[in-house]
Formats: sequence, C-alpha cells, structure tokens
Amino acid sequence: MDPLVLRLVWLNITNPADGVITSVVDDTDVYKGVPKDYTGKDVTPENFLAALQGDDSTGKKVIKSDANDNIYVYMTGVGTEGTFQFPEKPLYPADITGAINNMSHKKKFSKMVIFMTSSYSARMLKGLSESGNAYALTACDENIQSTPSYYDEHKNIYLSDQFSSTWLKYLNTADFKTEKFRRLIESKQANYMRENPGPCPCQFGNKDIANSYLCEFLEN
Repeated sequence: MDPLVLRLVWLNITNPADGVITSVVDDTDVYKGVPKDYTGKDVTPENFLAALQGDDSTGKKVIKSDANDNIYVYMTGVGTEGTFQFPEKPLYPADITGAINNMSHKKKFSKMVIFMTSSYSARMLKGLSESGNAYALTACDENIQSTPSYYDEHKNIYLSDQFSSTWLKYLNTADFKTEKFRRLIESKQANYMRENPGPCPCQFGNKDIANSYLCEFLEN
C-alpha cells in the first residue's frame, strides 16, 4: 500500500524566525510548504495516541493500519525524568508503551520502529515488550540528557541534538534498499562511546527488527 505520513508539529512562540524550521543537513526551511496534520492546540498526547491507533475521535487524519503495514514513528522534543513533553501536558511511559503493545497484540502492524530523541528518553520506552513486533531506539538512557548540536547565534538556540543530526545526515546519503537500521545504531554507539561515555543510544522491544532495511519503513 502507499505510505501514509502523519505529522504532528508545534513551534516555539519565542522563535525569532517565526514559522521557520532550519534543516541541519542543508540549512533549508523544512516547515514551509509541508502538510501539517496536527498543529497548535491539537498537538496533545491524547491526539497523538489516538492517531497512532487509528482512532477517528480526533476528527483528523489517523493511521488506519493492519497486520500488513510497517509503521515508523519519529519523536523529537523535550524530555523530563519520566515524561515526553507536549505543548500543554506530558506524555507518560505507560501510555505510549501500553498503546504500542496493545496495537501489537491486536495485529495493527507487521513491524514498528520508534525513534525518540529527548533527554531521559529511555524511561519512555523501556516497557516495550521484547516478544512483540515493535522496536525502539532512544537518544539517551534514563539518567542522561541529550547532547545539543548546531547552535544558531541569531535564534540563540541549538537547532538539533547529536542523535537527530546524525540520523538526518545519515538518511540524506543512505541507500534505503541496502542499508539497515542496525548499521546506523552501531555507528551511533561508536560516536557516543567516544564523545559521551555511557549506554547511549538505547534499544528496547524486539531488537531483531534492527536488521530491517530502511526501505521497509521509509522512502527516499
């Protein structure tokens, strides 16, 4: 089936370049002209979980998946010691792992890959079942903050973090038909061990899925 792309996006109101998200790959604006399915007040944990599980209660686009579909989830934002922050309220570990494990049990997908880049992100996904068909990679373990990268002097903020920038640059050159998720993981592990000693990034769920080709989830 054709890929379905679902985007939940929110911007910081203090951004001096209002409505602009700068790519760390080529400095282009990756926000302008891109369809946004959920923005502003609609970006909530409830809507995210409903959209992921195909719940039409949001009144917006949701993922209608079955046992033949692969799902890739990429989450980047602010993490605390026990939550992933949405604009108005947090997402809790039990809610996201519960939703994913429930979807796996109901055969709502063939395979799922979740990338989460935020501080303490391992706390969010360590409850993922190892016997299911979902796999997660987090930027940090449960006691470590993410490492910022690409400081923008005009905006007075870091544009990215080490995990995200490494991943996005990798995607910009990778052959999706021959590259597997595992190669990126091994590369990240090497980089983190050199620069930030510690168990980062972290893997959870069914680690065999790391042997999947990128093209099973993503399109160039």
